Amino acid sequence: MRKLLLGSTAVAAAALFAPTGAMAQGVSFSDSSMGAAGTSMRGLEVRIGGYYRAMYNYTNQTNDSNATTRLGKSDFTNEIEIHILASGKAANGLQYGVALEIENDAYRQPQAFNATVTPNQTYNSVNNSGKNTLAYDEAWAYLAGSWGQIRFGDEDGAVQQLQSGHITGFGVGGLDSGDQYQQVVGGNQRGAFSTVNDPGDNTKLIYLSPQFLGFDAGGSFSFNTNDGANSGCDALNAAALCDRTSALNGQNFRRRNEIQAALRWRGAFGPVGLTATIGYYGADSIKNTTGFSPQRLDMVWAGVAATAYGFTVGGWYTGGSGNANFATKLERSAGNPVDSRNIDAFLVGATYTIDAITIGGHYLRSVSAGAQTLTGGTAGGGGVLRAATGDRTDTGFAVGGNYRIAPGLDFFAEYLQTQRKEAGFDFVTGNTATAATVANGTFIQRGSNVGTVLAGFRVAF
Repeated sequence: MRKLLLGSTAVAAAALFAPTGAMAQGVSFSDSSMGAAGTSMRGLEVRIGGYYRAMYNYTNQTNDSNATTRLGKSDFTNEIEIHILASGKAANGLQYGVALEIENDAYRQPQAFNATVTPNQTYNSVNNSGKNTLAYDEAWAYLAGSWGQIRFGDEDGAVQQLQSGHITGFGVGGLDSGDQYQQVVGGNQRGAFSTVNDPGDNTKLIYLSPQFLGFDAGGSFSFNTNDGANSGCDALNAAALCDRTSALNGQNFRRRNEIQAALRWRGAFGPVGLTATIGYYGADSIKNTTGFSPQRLDMVWAGVAATAYGFTVGGWYTGGSGNANFATKLERSAGNPVDSRNIDAFLVGATYTIDAITIGGHYLRSVSAGAQTLTGGTAGGGGVLRAATGDRTDTGFAVGGNYRIAPGLDFFAEYLQTQRKEAGFDFVTGNTATAATVANGTFIQRGSNVGTVLAGFRVAF
């Protein structure tokens, strides 16, 4: 799930307990207010919190109709999250506990209607396929002391924990909140911006250091991109879903043996607070047993932010050998098998807070290898092969604000716009151009444009 950071007018980053001494990080959810009083349970302090959010959304998107179906543009939606945090302290000073996040947005799409049933029976009601089913998003345990903190479980990695410059503290978080993507119908219509949260909550081992002279550092490791319990599949014929899959027949873009590392500095010069982070993402690919395997993921991440007089400005850059959203990159099977296109993505943004009001916005742009499914292409620099499709470009911006009405109650509104385009690729059908379809004129090249308005309220507890 993408994190929701609501800035100083909302309830962001509320810690289970304040960091003390040289301890690395406070134990918290980045979008939670743990307002409930603590309760002692067998020596542990247990706190329960969360939020309820209700929204009006207006979505105007490419491909919102076809010969038989049309989409409306307006809807009401709501979302809940329940956060449970338990903490304890041993006689020797060791701090320990668990954090659980439960939510209702795990399922977003209705089940397909059964075409064999009489239409009057199928179209009179909609099966929501568990849209209100509760599922957990994050679940992890920790140990902490003067030496730092160790976390294990389904949690964000080291770069996300120590990131700087990811400006999302307005409205409901802009293009990284996930709310716009839940309204858009069709995977090709949703932007892929490779934000700091996109690697996901795959099960990890994480270390976060104490702070020293303004610096702290962290590292994390995960065997695969999946989260949750057990193996992820029941049989080898479902190997594309198995957690432990290391090789299979065909291309697969999942990461294996993922490593994240980050170094952050925080300080101040007079009234100006500064923070800067540099990080690294690395991962092996799942091998192809019958052809060329995807390339290894090797990406850098860097961000910086400054805060003064109610203003926060900042941004980040990520790039390297990989595809959008931290997927591994396909190798080519014709000529030289290396596709030379890398990912390059950045965000710039700003917020301003005065009393109970915060306004802000950000702009994102990502250039990636995109579909990578068209064979052929021409040799680029160094003799490496470039795909016949062009680079995929995702651009977008968001502006919005929120107003604290009372403790725990916020009103918000924001506007989001995204655009996707790639030469040789049709975002409506998902088809790529071929020599035959280009020659006979049957290939249609269409991009994706989505505009979304979100407005509503949030009650945190």
